[in-house]
Amino acid sequence: MDKIVGLELLHRHTHYSLLDGYATPDEYGAYSKQVNQKFLCISDHGMMAAVPAQIRACEQYGLEPIYACELYINPEQPEIPTGMTTGQFVSDWDEEVKKRLRKSYHLLAIAYNNEGYKNLIKLSSWGWTKGFYYKPRINYQILNEHKEGLIFTSCCYNSEIGQAFDRGGADEADAVVERYIAMFGKENFYLEVMLLDFAKQKPYNAYIMRAARKYGLKWIVTTDTHYCKPEDSEMQRKMLMVQTGRTLGDIAKAQAAEGELADAFELQDSNLWMKSEEEINAKWESGYSDMMEYDFLKEAKMNTVAICQRAKGVVLDRSIKLPRLENDDEKFLQAYMEGFEKRGLPKTREYLNRIKEEYSLIKEKEFSSYFLIQKMMSDEARRYWSAKHGGSGSDATGPGRGSAAGALACYCLGITDVNPIPHDLLFSRFLSPARGGKAMKLRFTIPPITNSTNI
Repeated sequence: MDKIVGLELLHRHTHYSLLDGYATPDEYGAYSKQVNQKFLCISDHGMMAAVPAQIRACEQYGLEPIYACELYINPEQPEIPTGMTTGQFVSDWDEEVKKRLRKSYHLLAIAYNNEGYKNLIKLSSWGWTKGFYYKPRINYQILNEHKEGLIFTSCCYNSEIGQAFDRGGADEADAVVERYIAMFGKENFYLEVMLLDFAKQKPYNAYIMRAARKYGLKWIVTTDTHYCKPEDSEMQRKMLMVQTGRTLGDIAKAQAAEGELADAFELQDSNLWMKSEEEINAKWESGYSDMMEYDFLKEAKMNTVAICQRAKGVVLDRSIKLPRLENDDEKFLQAYMEGFEKRGLPKTREYLNRIKEEYSLIKEKEFSSYFLIQKMMSDEARRYWSAKHGGSGSDATGPGRGSAAGALACYCLGITDVNPIPHDLLFSRFLSPARGGKAMKLRFTIPPITNSTNI
């Protein structure tokens, strides 16, 4: 049987797919290296939280990261206004509308360039901040606005295509396929076949094969991976039962009724581990060779690798994304010394050495703007609280906590109300030369104290 070098299955969930995925990016990375795969794709439900761990795993095991997300979509999902909770927003909906909008469908999106990665972030963020209704969902409008740089696939049985097929067969599913072709174009829309044990998967795969030929679309093969090893199936199913409120009896009943739990088909399938190409071939031979010719599977594998080749090389800008204020070092030191005087602190060697230690490192690490921005936020919180409730506004900020309380700078800038010197609190717990590289010793002169801070 032909070997497709570098085959990577582009549909994989980690433990960041909460109460659904079970494996970690590191586990997937280690196994990818073991079976000689070249890429590592993570496509968690509705979020991109696994990206840092994915990058670390790829660096450790010599893999190319492929960035993806299994989006939740409901075409009718309204935009929830800023400042309004979901509960407030839906309070006037009638029950029929709530029921219709309760459903969300899966859509796999893969970034093939940096613009695509940025759009994945935008789509995921919009789902959480503007489209959250039980799950972080998007609608067609926001999808159209941020589809550039992305490849989309038809996804699993819980996709819009799969659920249309479940309700109305090929005709209803075709309507969704045609809609997606119009939205994404044939170059960026692929059909997805899965080699699973789910009772409805074979008929659905047969439909996907017919649709691929009918519309001239390319297709890929995946296994909807939710855990790394076969023996992890039991733990993943228990997590999913917690999420869906199902029991073992519900699963047995659904299997007997052939799909009563179509909204949680993973519960009925213990075949969702990460597979090597040899295991994919074996699964096809034992379970799918009767309805899927080998040439179709081979083409699916080749198309899958082609997507990886197209999507590799996305390099993320991992620099700190803080605003930089003009002349921030000078403004920070000025604000530091004005706060020092306002707090009435003594100009002893202990305090002055502490100021030099902190300022030297903060300047080297380019954190001056960060401290000034935190000061602005604290000052505004106090101002707003005082205007609304009276008093000093300290209830809006609290005295400070954690390692930040060890910074004399935070105390002098009014970010915290804890003087770290009498309490022997260490600045190094908050920031040290070992964090982010070795800091240089910087010389500076403490400026004269003035009456105001012009940030």
